[in-house]
Amino acid sequence: MSDATKTLIIRIITHGVVLLVLYVLQTMVFSRLRLWNVAPLILPLAVIGVALFEGPSWGGGFGIAAGVLLDNAFSDNTVLFTIALAALGLGVGLASEYLLSRGFPSYLLCSAAALLLLAFLQMFSLLVFHGESPLALIRVGALQSLYSMLFVLPIYYLGRRLGRGNQKGATR
Repeated sequence: MSDATKTLIIRIITHGVVLLVLYVLQTMVFSRLRLWNVAPLILPLAVIGVALFEGPSWGGGFGIAAGVLLDNAFSDNTVLFTIALAALGLGVGLASEYLLSRGFPSYLLCSAAALLLLAFLQMFSLLVFHGESPLALIRVGALQSLYSMLFVLPIYYLGRRLGRGNQKGATR
């Protein structure tokens, strides 16, 4: 087995372990630690970090895996998170290749935009098809986004560490 293959396998395993740890935190810990009666979304923040530091292919792949796990955790969604997180991973990864600098300000802005987009996507069917109150939905979406933003800094460092650790011996 070549060194490149070993490095790729180690990268995939590392990303898988990080994804599973964040999934357990998301579903078993933070779902019980509610503030303002909302739970944070931390997996989208990890997708943004991987996409920003490792590019569109890793961001898209990580986004698909994280989306499948989030769709599994939220039984009322079918493929919302799978499609949205894959698109976010690809989009932020492409933007990091050509437009964005790979630093905290870019990560912060992309994370805020992603969380607001996901909040809108979550509330869209409730607003259009079920006739829920727009103000109540906007309030919940804003609170969920704000609560999730509390985890921006630790997940930024995690994504940066994953990206730097993988740039040593592997190509993008």
